[in-house]
Amino acid sequence: MHAIALAPQSGAEGWMSALEATVDGRVVEVTATRSGRIDHVLVAEGDLVGKGVRLIELDHVASGSPPVRVAIRAPTSGRVLTRHLKPGEWASFGQPILTLVEDDDVWVLARFGAADFERLRIGQSAVVGSGGRLLAAKVSALAPGDLTAVLDFVLRPVALRPGMNASVLVIAS
Repeated sequence: MHAIALAPQSGAEGWMSALEATVDGRVVEVTATRSGRIDHVLVAEGDLVGKGVRLIELDHVASGSPPVRVAIRAPTSGRVLTRHLKPGEWASFGQPILTLVEDDDVWVLARFGAADFERLRIGQSAVVGSGGRLLAAKVSALAPGDLTAVLDFVLRPVALRPGMNASVLVIAS
């Protein structure tokens, strides 16, 4: 367990606050490779999966033939975000069945005011608040055109999902 102590100096000299921030990551939709009834869902939301691991088994029925069991595998390693279908439900070809965050990797995109953005540097420490947690992060990239900073987490957060709102304080150094 890691604790974060934040005691910025008084005034604007000690820290910079983002105007808006969101958690981001590469989201991968796992879709049905054939139409059929979902027989087994082998993973739960929050599970880590490796590339090629069986995620779902469905029974594909071709006209006049007995059902064929089809395994749907993870196209990439990652963390299961959402299960869209349950056992017994019908999946159509191409329909999303699960959503993964590729490589279980999330980061924060934070937009700053012009004056604060000028004070940002790659490597600066930050605190990100999201999902009821405070997490340590570092500035990893800067996009001057839209005054946006990318922040990477010091430790990989399990509970954060792309699209979540965040608050960001970057410690001035």
